[in-house]
Amino acid sequence: MKKRIVVACGAGLATSTMILEKVKNTLEGTGIKYSITQSQIYELSSHDGNADLFVTSMKVDETKYKTPVVIGTSFLIGMNEEETKNKIIQILSK
Repeated sequence: MKKRIVVACGAGLATSTMILEKVKNTLEGTGIKYSITQSQIYELSSHDGNADLFVTSMKVDETKYKTPVVIGTSFLIGMNEEETKNKIIQILSK
């Protein structure tokens, strides 16, 4: 079964594109089948319940969503990337 991932940032363009590439690289070789789309932060509610994971460029109120949220800022700044990668794999492996 394909896991559905939504990567979101303020405008749904540049930052989410960088995070999207890192997520793809993270899942390469894991055997996890997925589809991935980009979105704007304010659109997450419309994806809630239909996605298996949100990866965002900024902190959001995670209690607002049924969908698990991973903050992907580490992919932008290059710190704590392994922790973020492990979290993504852990969530999508369920």
